[in-house]
Amino acid sequence: MSRNPFECHSWHSEIFQCKSTDVSHFYSLLEQEKVRLGLNRMKLGEAGGYPLWFMQSPEQNAGNHNMLISAGFHGEEAAGPWGLLHLLQQMDSSLFEQVNLSLLPLVNPTGFANGHRFNELGENPNRGFYLESGVPKPGEDTSLEGRILLEHTELLQAASCDGILTCHEDVLQTDTYVYTFEPAETPGAFSHTLRDALGEFFPIAKDGSIDDCSVQDGVIFNHFDTSFESFLVQQGARVGCCSETPAQQNLDQRILANASVMNAFLAMTKTPV
Repeated sequence: MSRNPFECHSWHSEIFQCKSTDVSHFYSLLEQEKVRLGLNRMKLGEAGGYPLWFMQSPEQNAGNHNMLISAGFHGEEAAGPWGLLHLLQQMDSSLFEQVNLSLLPLVNPTGFANGHRFNELGENPNRGFYLESGVPKPGEDTSLEGRILLEHTELLQAASCDGILTCHEDVLQTDTYVYTFEPAETPGAFSHTLRDALGEFFPIAKDGSIDDCSVQDGVIFNHFDTSFESFLVQQGARVGCCSETPAQQNLDQRILANASVMNAFLAMTKTPV
């Protein structure tokens, strides 16, 4: 079974008392958390009239790990952005004493507003991140959002040098799994910790194949392609993860799972990654 990039997916969230596609409510609540936590904010560009925000903890301390969390590359994967918002609502600013946190809260706002996988131009924002002789470059399949991110590669590279987590969902699945990247031959504590954080909420995918990738113990390991997270690992991020919550399951449960995997990712700042 394949995904229809223009099928509309919409759910109701009891946590936020709105539809998953309510982009105005999302941005309004995000603004509240930006103010409460004192987050710095930079507009990298616009997509369909919506801002593509890059946010950071108030001060960047030299001794802290630099960790980047991104969400909302695919518009039908709503629990990633809402999970990030839930994370922020539960967050205390004391966390910033331990980590230089950077956020891309919603990369594909037009897809999110429509409940569509691709953006309003019919492009896939999580493909087209190319390197040519080590130099970042767009390709024919690079989306508007992807081109904006590539223009800010140096900023994103610095923000993710100790770790990148990008939160996705799979509308075809009832089970959860992760794509992870570690400088090792086999998955280690990083991979298993993030997988297990999701496994508290959903069954872990059985061994086999998903999207032509081999899954073992719920992990697709060191699979390099032209996705954003793969690109940043190739650019020097020490570890990386693309989490996949099952969109066949309840939305609020998925929101909580996304917030949980983000918390697990950030908890690794207390020990060397």
